[in-house]
Amino acid sequence: MKNYTITFLQEQLSIAVPEGTTLLDAEIQAGLQPDAPCGGQGSCGKCIVRIISGPVTGILKACSVHIQGDMTVDTSLKATGHSLLTKGSSREIIVAPMIQSVDVEVEKCRIGESDSDWDRLKTAVAAKSSVPPASVPPNVSVAGTLYEILKSSDYKPNVILCHNEILDVRREHTPYYLAAFDIGTTSIVGYLMDGCSGEEIAVSSMLNPQSQYGADVIMRSNYALDGHLEQLSTAVRQAMNQILQALAEQAAIEIRDIYQVSFVGNTCMHHLFLGISPGALVHSPYNPSLSEPLILPAKEYGIRIHPEGRLMVLPNIAGFVGADTVGCLLATNFSKRDNMTLMIDIGTNGELVMGNKERMITCSTAAGPAFEGAKITCGMRGANGAIDHVTFQGERLVYSTIGDEKPAGICGSGLMDTVSLLLQHGFLEESGRLYSPEELEHPIAKANAHRLVTIDNISAFMLAFPEETERQEPVFLSQKDIREVQLAKGAIAAGIQLLCRNLDIAVEDIREVLIAGAFGNYMSPESACNIGLIPPVLRERITPVGNAAGEGSKIALMNYTEFQHTRHLASGIEFLELAAESEFQDTFVDELEFPLPEEMRECE
Repeated sequence: MKNYTITFLQEQLSIAVPEGTTLLDAEIQAGLQPDAPCGGQGSCGKCIVRIISGPVTGILKACSVHIQGDMTVDTSLKATGHSLLTKGSSREIIVAPMIQSVDVEVEKCRIGESDSDWDRLKTAVAAKSSVPPASVPPNVSVAGTLYEILKSSDYKPNVILCHNEILDVRREHTPYYLAAFDIGTTSIVGYLMDGCSGEEIAVSSMLNPQSQYGADVIMRSNYALDGHLEQLSTAVRQAMNQILQALAEQAAIEIRDIYQVSFVGNTCMHHLFLGISPGALVHSPYNPSLSEPLILPAKEYGIRIHPEGRLMVLPNIAGFVGADTVGCLLATNFSKRDNMTLMIDIGTNGELVMGNKERMITCSTAAGPAFEGAKITCGMRGANGAIDHVTFQGERLVYSTIGDEKPAGICGSGLMDTVSLLLQHGFLEESGRLYSPEELEHPIAKANAHRLVTIDNISAFMLAFPEETERQEPVFLSQKDIREVQLAKGAIAAGIQLLCRNLDIAVEDIREVLIAGAFGNYMSPESACNIGLIPPVLRERITPVGNAAGEGSKIALMNYTEFQHTRHLASGIEFLELAAESEFQDTFVDELEFPLPEEMRECE
C-alpha cells in the first residue's frame, strides 16, 4: 500500500499516511486534535479544512476525504479562541489536605547505635504529627536520598506526608503544590493550589482532545469498545499533563513540586481516564464498573508530577451521574441546605439534583449536545465569532459574538436566545414549527419576514446574512435545529417534573435553582424559562454557580475531611432511572412542546 505525504500549513508539519486514510485520521495521527463532534460520521460539518493542493481541492469535511495522493492542507478554518469556564461557586473551608508538609528534627546517629536513618526519621515525624512510627511503610526511593539530605539540612529536613506515608524529604521548608481538575466531555480545566495556604495560584484549560472521536459519551464509549480504550485514556492523560506543565510555567515552579492531583468528571470520563472499559455504561442496566473514591499513585496513570505523587478521584453516583455531580454537591454544600433546591448541570448530558438536607434525589437526562453546538447546522462551541446573545431592538435583530468578531456560527446561549425570540414574536408555534412568511402576524415578525428562508429544502431563520459573516456564509437556525433544541429541553424539563413527583412536591415548592456548568453561566435565565427548559415560575429563583464541579474538586483536594464526605454524598443520594419510570415517555412528549408566550396565554 502506498504512503502519501500530508502537509499541514498552519502547523508547519508533514506526516506520511497510507493510501485511503481519511484526512481526519491523518490530523489525529499528526496530533492536531481536530474538532469532530460526530466522531467522523460526516453529519456535523465541524471538521472542515481547505485543501490547497492534491487530488481534490477546496473546502471539504476532513472526515469525507480519503487520501489518494500528496496534499497540502490549511486547518485554520476550525474555531479558535475557545471561551472555557473556569470560575465557579465555592465556599470557605479549612485548609487541611491529605498531603501535609512537616518540619522535623532527626536525632543524629552516634557510634555504637544501630537504628537506621529511616527509623530515626519516622520517630521525628511522629513527634510532629499523630502518625505512629510503626505505621510508616518504607519508601526505598526516598530513603535513597536520605543520607545527603539529612547532612545538608543539619538533620532538620522538611517532610511531605500522605497520611502515614513519607512521599518526600526536602532540605528545607519550601512551598508545595496540589492541582485540581474538572475533566468535562467538552473541556478540561486545571487549578494549581498552594498546599499550605489553599490559595489558587494558576488556572489553565483546553478542549478535551477526546472530542476528535465524538462529541458525546456514547460515541466515545463505542469507540473505546471497538478497541480504542487505550487511545482515549492516553489522550485525556496527556491533556492533563499539558495543563500541569502550563500551570507550572505560569507559577514559575518545578512540576515535581506538585504532590497531588484530584479530578472529577462524569462516569464515562472517569472510566476512560482510569482505563476502565465503559461497557457497563452503554449496556443495560447502565451501571458504573467502579464508583468509590480513590487514592492512587499518579505515576501509574502517566501523570507527571512528583514521582511519589498521588491521584485523588471523587466517587461516582450512577452510570450517567458521575463525580462531577458530586463535586457540584460539595461546592454548593447541597446536603446542608434547608430550602428545597434544584441543581442542573446542562452539558452534553444533563444531570439534575433535587432536594435538601432531608432528602436528595438525582437523575440524568439524555439532553444531547445541542447546547454545546453539536448537531446544530451552524452550531459551534463558545469560541471567537460565536453568536452568544440575540435580541430585538425595536424591529431590528441585534446579536453579539464572542470576541466581538464577525459571526462564524451560533453557540448554546445564542441558540436558546434565538428560539426564545422566535416564540415571543410569533415566528414559531408551540409545536416547534416555523411559520411561513405569509402566516406571520406579530409586527416584529412581519418586519423580519425576509429572515424566513428555505435552505436545502428546509425552513430556516436567518441570523446573519453572508455579507455579515467572516466566511461569507450565512448563519441560520433551521427547522431541524429547532427540533434538536426541543429534544434537549424536553428531556431536562421531563426530568424536573419526575423528580418533583418522586419527592411529592409541586414545582412551585422549589425555592432555589442552581445552574452549573459553562452553558448555565452564559445562558439567559429568561430565555431558558421562555422555551420551557426551566418552569417559568422559577425564573426569579435561578442562580448560576459556574464551574461548581471544578470547585468541588478543589475543596476535596484542600480538605481531606471534605473528600471523605464525598463517599456519603454519593451513597446517600437516591438515583432515579428515568427510562424505567412508567410516566417518563408521556412526560417527555408533553414537554417537547414550547410554552405559549405570556401575551398569547392572556388572549386565550
